[in-house]
Amino acid sequence: MADPTQPAPRGSEEEKTEVTNDAELALKGINMLLNNGFKESDELFRTHRNHSPLMSFGASFVSFLNAVLTFEEEKMQMAFEDLKSTERLCESENASVIETIKNKIKRSVSNLLNLYV
Repeated sequence: MADPTQPAPRGSEEEKTEVTNDAELALKGINMLLNNGFKESDELFRTHRNHSPLMSFGASFVSFLNAVLTFEEEKMQMAFEDLKSTERLCESENASVIETIKNKIKRSVSNLLNLYV
C-alpha cells in the first residue's frame, strides 16, 4: 500500500494535467464557436492541433463546419485533408485500441453468423 505522505508518481500527475488541459482547451474552443467566435475557435484548435487527437479533431470539425456553411470547393478540400490528418493521428496514437475494437467487432459478427448457419 502506498504511503499517503509520499507524492504520487510524476507521470500520472502530468497525464491528468495534460488531459484536463486538452479538455479545457476543447471546451473553450467549442464555447468560442457557439458564441460567434469562429475565427478565434479556429485559431485555438489549429494552434494546438498536433498536441492531441482531441484538439486535432476540434480543428477538423471547425474546418468541416466552415466548408459545409460556405460550400466552397477549396474549403471542402481543406476540410477533407484535415479530417484525413486527424484520422492518421488517431490511428498512430491508438493503434492497439483500434485493433482491439476491430477484433471485437469481427468476433461478434462471426458469432452472429455462426448462430444463423
